[in-house]
Amino acid sequence: MDEIENWQGLYRELAQVVGPEVTKTLCAYYGGSQVNFPKRLWDPQREALTIQREWVAGTSVSQLARQHNYSSRTIRRILAKFSA
Repeated sequence: MDEIENWQGLYRELAQVVGPEVTKTLCAYYGGSQVNFPKRLWDPQREALTIQREWVAGTSVSQLARQHNYSSRTIRRILAKFSA
């Protein structure tokens, strides 16, 4: 059971990232479930509020785009929701 090379591929990859003990814990907890990890860590509404606060504080759209890994157009679209 502890020989990682005998594990299914997904669990072998996960063990390389988080370690075998955490992998076993995740398998026990989520085994049999489908788990989807969103690409972005932040909650979208909280990130939008943060972007709006930073913009009000004087951070430029281009700086916000770099900091949050969005395009300037996306930042403007997020900010426009607060103007409506």
